[in-house]
Formats: sequence, C-alpha cells, structure tokens
Amino acid sequence: MLLRAGHNAIDRTWRTLPLEFFIIVVGFFVSLQINEWQNDRENREIEGQYLQRLENDLKKSSEALVDNNDRMRLSVSNMESGLMRLAAEHRSEDDYQTLFVALQNSSIIGGFEVYFGTFEELKDTGNMRLIESSPLRESLAALAQKYLQVVKISQIRNMLRGNTFPVMTRYVKPTVGNSLTFDAQRVEADPRELYVAMSIIRANLGYDLHDSEKLLVLIEETLTIVRAEMALHH
Repeated sequence: MLLRAGHNAIDRTWRTLPLEFFIIVVGFFVSLQINEWQNDRENREIEGQYLQRLENDLKKSSEALVDNNDRMRLSVSNMESGLMRLAAEHRSEDDYQTLFVALQNSSIIGGFEVYFGTFEELKDTGNMRLIESSPLRESLAALAQKYLQVVKISQIRNMLRGNTFPVMTRYVKPTVGNSLTFDAQRVEADPRELYVAMSIIRANLGYDLHDSEKLLVLIEETLTIVRAEMALHH
C-alpha cells in the first residue's frame, strides 16, 4: 500500500510539472508584456512632452523669421529705390533723401533666429529614438542641415558687405546737432563707386532673404508634422 501510494504521488507530481511550468512561462511573458507596455507608455508620455517643446521652438522660429524677412524685404526695396536714383542722370532733393534711407538700410543684415534647443537635446541624449515619426526625424535633420548651410554662406556675405562700408561712410557727412546727412556733392562727383557698393549690399541681402524664406518653408513643414503627431497623442 505504501509503495502504491508513493507511486501515485510521483505520478501526480509528474503530471502537475508541465502545468506548473506552463504557468511560470506564461507568468514570465505576461510580466514582460506588462513591463513593455509600461515602458512604452512612459516613452509616449516623454515623446508628447518633446513634441510640445518642438512645437514651441518651431513656432518661435517661424515668428522670428517672418519678422526678419519683412525687415529684409523693406531694406531690399529701399536699396533698389536708391540704386534707381543713382542710375538716373539728374537727382532732386527727394532723390537724395531716398538715397540716404537706402544708405541707412545698408547696415541691415540677415538674421536667422531658429531655435534648436529641443532638437539638440534629442540628438545629444539619444532620445531622438523616442520620436516615432520617421518623417518628423527626417524633417528636423533637413532643417538643421539647411540652417548650418545658410549661416555659413551668410558669414561670407557679411564679409563682402563689410568691405563696402568704408565706401558708404564717405558719402555721409555730419550736420548741425551731430546728425548725419547725405553728401550730395560727392555723389555727383562720382556716383559709380557708391552704386557698386550699394549693388553688392543689395545683392547679398537679397540672397539672405531668399535663404531665409527657404528656411521658413522648412520650419512650417516641420511644424505641420509636429502638430499632426501631437493630434495622435490626444
């Protein structure tokens, strides 16, 4: 009897082993799934925070570039008006006032205020992997690359503009009260030198404006993607 009871106990043990093993395995995989779900949920929360910050950065960048582009367009327009007056055979007092305004606008340079704080953090910390959208990652990379190209080229243009400033200052003279006015006599003596200097400034400012407009398009496209991703999170 004792021997038979022992055999029965052993049989029951062997029969329950597969069930216990199955329960352990299932429990292990369920635990992994729960942990993965929790990690994914935390990652999506962090991603949502980054998306919000990216939207803020891109929105500020867009507003800054819109203001910058408006300022550069006005400056280009004033420079063109001044060049038209210089190209004419004769000039009136109003023409000289237009030239003086153009001369004042010659110091305006392109400003490319693009805020990359959140993008740099994503890149430096390795958290870019949390951004699930491939189009968004690609758009951010394209924007950063374009920005670096524009800044480097603009530095060269600024150097070219800087070379013309000594020429420009020769056509300005002080008046009573330490204000400045245009030296009409010097212009009439040789308008070609001033025309060349102003043409260089106008051309390079026009190039800056063109690049800034391209940057603005990329920012708006990236902002659209960010907002679409934010909508998916809600």
